[in-house]
Amino acid sequence: MKLVYRVTPRQRLIIVEHALKQMQAFAQLRFWDREAGGVLLGRHLLDSHDVVVDEVSTPQNSDRRSRFGFFRSSKHEQVARQRWLEENSTSAYLGLWHTHPERDPTPSGVDQRDWKQAVAGDSYEGDRLFFPIVGTHCLRIWTLSRRGTFRELKLENKNAQDKSAGEPGRHTRVGRGRSGD
Repeated sequence: MKLVYRVTPRQRLIIVEHALKQMQAFAQLRFWDREAGGVLLGRHLLDSHDVVVDEVSTPQNSDRRSRFGFFRSSKHEQVARQRWLEENSTSAYLGLWHTHPERDPTPSGVDQRDWKQAVAGDSYEGDRLFFPIVGTHCLRIWTLSRRGTFRELKLENKNAQDKSAGEPGRHTRVGRGRSGD
């Protein structure tokens, strides 16, 4: 299953199943689970304005993680750069993802400052970055453009919505895809 979100009237964000499962595997389902995160990696499609998230970096040993906090280490940059080299300069940095220990995740002030800093200071293609937050029961995604436009994306594909969203067009339910659970 892939998820499709409407970004603009002419652009969609598509998250392939592999990337979705990578993020969902770190959902904070147990009280001792710590926040996790990484970067979104994928492509800007040449024949459309669509953006595809093919994979994500996962937590690194050098990250700082706690129940209610996550600091992404520079190792994620190295992972993204290595993927870019391996994919002959076609793998793009698309944004940042992380988890929250809440049913219906919302971005904190720290999250929003981090996102503004990423949009202003990071190198990336296009005019915006994407910011999924994986909660205990759903996934929500925001975007921030270079012009400062900040908003939540709405789920577009009806099949995924019917099977896995708690509220039509808004959330995507988090699966329990961890090994050992």
